Amino acid sequence: MALQGVTYELTEENKDYAVRYCQQGGFYKNRLADFLGISRPTLDKLLEDNPDFFTALKRADAVFCKNLIDAVSRKNPIFILRTKYKDEFNDDMRGLNDPETVIKRMTDLMDAETDELPQTV
Repeated sequence: MALQGVTYELTEENKDYAVRYCQQGGFYKNRLADFLGISRPTLDKLLEDNPDFFTALKRADAVFCKNLIDAVSRKNPIFILRTKYKDEFNDDMRGLNDPETVIKRMTDLMDAETDELPQTV
């Protein structure tokens, strides 16, 4: 716990490092406190006393989230489908580039699993 009357200030260089750290790994207070070499209550006090620094960290976290969403949206799920559902999505490469074929396979797979569920009235 932060001691009463003891102050801790980050240099501008350390603040810049903290912002870059959050851009790369997200804004998690415990990890950021460890990265800065301070306790979590001390970090909470720093964020409370310095709203501009807190805003910069939140902005860096938003950049991290956007980059994460962009990276995930560019991924191709075919590898996962071929690994998990070998019978439905075998190693036959025909039709993997045709989105309609892939959508039909996924729809058929979902319909087959839905048919196995108990019907409720």
